[in-house]
Amino acid sequence: NALIRKEGVYNFLLLGKDVDSSNTDTLIVVSYDTVNQKIGMVSIPRDTAVAREWSSMPKINAAFHSKKAGPEVLKQEIKNTFGIPIDYYVHVDLQGFIALVDELDGVDIEVPLDMNYDDPYQDLHIHFKKGPQHLDGQAAMEAVRYRHDNKTTVNSNYSDLDRTKLQQ
Repeated sequence: NALIRKEGVYNFLLLGKDVDSSNTDTLIVVSYDTVNQKIGMVSIPRDTAVAREWSSMPKINAAFHSKKAGPEVLKQEIKNTFGIPIDYYVHVDLQGFIALVDELDGVDIEVPLDMNYDDPYQDLHIHFKKGPQHLDGQAAMEAVRYRHDNKTTVNSNYSDLDRTKLQQ
């Protein structure tokens, strides 16, 4: 059953699309309490397993762009899986993300570790030193896409949870 909603509280999804496929790489449920002026966020891991007929790939991030799916299917999937009714969604591709951050004159973040990654195929180059940084849109996009250095496929010092925190 869906959660009982308090009056004046709205839930929406922030969805970030990756470059290589149509799947949503970032799924963040945002709850906005208009009465108390509070915002809460929770990320849904993109590889969250779901059992639905809309896709042969049973991961929640496929719900948005599968042949039998779309925004309404994803909203229903979140309601079915987590009991959270979704009112609206915002779907941002990488260029939209860059433009949004640039419109805000950049963002201040704490880079959790040295990041060194190059992918010439995607023209993606991520190079940051650990510590506080003020990033423009392009640099912020690079930071939130970081997963590991070129020399490793998994970075034991940087988990999916660390990436999710940086995305938030």
